[in-house]
Parts: sequence; structure tokens; C-alpha cells
Amino acid sequence: LAILEDEPARRARPLNLARRFTARLRLPEAVSAVVPVLIGEAQRALDISAALEAQGYLVVAIRPPTVPAGTARLRVAFSAAHDEAQVDGLADAVAALIG
Repeated sequence: LAILEDEPARRARPLNLARRFTARLRLPEAVSAVVPVLIGEAQRALDISAALEAQGYLVVAIRPPTVPAGTARLRVAFSAAHDEAQVDGLADAVAALIG
């Protein structure tokens, strides 16, 4: 809690990185450090998640019954420990996989 109080830039960093990610993918501007990327079909979300993991990115696929059928998505979460190059690399990898 002391870090949150004493380091406002560090506290703001995850949201700033999320917004960098959504801007690169032309998604609606992030409102939190967790960004959903709608994929649609559950198997496709799982396949994209696995492909991202093979590239070194941990992005979880969220699928039914957690979300309604046909609205499977990737859950991308940012932290203050991520850097811009990682965010840009992830955005490029996601863009390549979702077409």
C-alpha cells in the first residue's frame, strides 16, 4: 500500500500500458489494466492463447460457461513490471493471430 501511495506513476503504469495496447490494436480505449479481446468461438480463443504462450506471452482464454457462447475472449492483464516493448510485441502478435 505504501508503494501505491508513494509512487503514483507506478500505480498509473498498468492502465497506461493497457491503453497503449488497445491503441495499437484499434480497440476501444482501455478503462482498466485488464483488457478483453473478443474472439468469438471458444476453440479459436484457446488456439490463440496457446499460440501466444508459444511466443512467450501468458494470455488466458475466457470461454463458456464463464462468458456466453459465441463471446469467448482473451484476457490480457498488464502490470507495472511490463515494458513498452513487451506491450508492442504482444499487440503485434495478437494482431497477426486475429487477422
